[in-house]
Amino acid sequence: MAKLAWLHCVTVVGFLALLLPNSAHGQTPLDPSLEQAIANDKKTSGEAQKYTYTELKKDLTFDSKGRVKEDSSDTFEIIFLEGAPYQKHTLHNGKPLPEKEQKSEDKKLADVAKARRENPEKDKLLSGQFHLKLPVDQIPARFDVTAAGSDEIDGKKTLVFNAVPRPGAGGMKEISHDGLAWEMKLWVDEQDKVFSKIDAKVIADGMRYENGLVVEFNWQKVNGEAWLPVRYWIKGKVRYMMMNVPVETEQSYSDYKKFHADTKIVAQ
Repeated sequence: MAKLAWLHCVTVVGFLALLLPNSAHGQTPLDPSLEQAIANDKKTSGEAQKYTYTELKKDLTFDSKGRVKEDSSDTFEIIFLEGAPYQKHTLHNGKPLPEKEQKSEDKKLADVAKARRENPEKDKLLSGQFHLKLPVDQIPARFDVTAAGSDEIDGKKTLVFNAVPRPGAGGMKEISHDGLAWEMKLWVDEQDKVFSKIDAKVIADGMRYENGLVVEFNWQKVNGEAWLPVRYWIKGKVRYMMMNVPVETEQSYSDYKKFHADTKIVAQ
């Protein structure tokens, strides 16, 4: 159970790319569509915090020889509790939580609700499933980009780009130190100029995410109004307590419903 909790923490926490001044490494002229998608990335991520939705999380855990030893799934409802998003655990392996776990979940919800009522600014507990952040904001300054033609996703035309980190004076060691050792393939919606898909792979040692680890992100336009995450997948090895721990997790998001400012869900 401890390892499962830690794997969820890995998914939740992810990493934040280190920000360096553009002038330190030079600026790469970008295709205008890709440039706009990078500018829209933070806005797109923030849009999900305006919705309630369902998260289905599937985990594989492994033994010391890398063999799968457990396959589990958990379902969460992302609701607004006292005016802020809250991740409520509802199912484990497709079944209701055992009585003891349900009581614990109910107590946790009540405690968070109380904390938010007493100090609204202190405990704005956001759901963490979108927090693993690839360094797309560093593409202009730190990556070499090539156009890779066009594609179609869900009937919508996209422009495709490849991005690889540009080594500085310190080579790939510097790139890893800065958290940028990612090779990325990016799909940009031709009409809305946002990312509809990103595949990425770690290409060097030295980061918490080990060489060869891969991730995939997918977004869709929901109700014709906002681009929201619909799938996240990670597979590879993660450095933890001096060990390389195998991990494979997939999260899917559905049932998006817009949260209105005049609505407030509270704990009873």
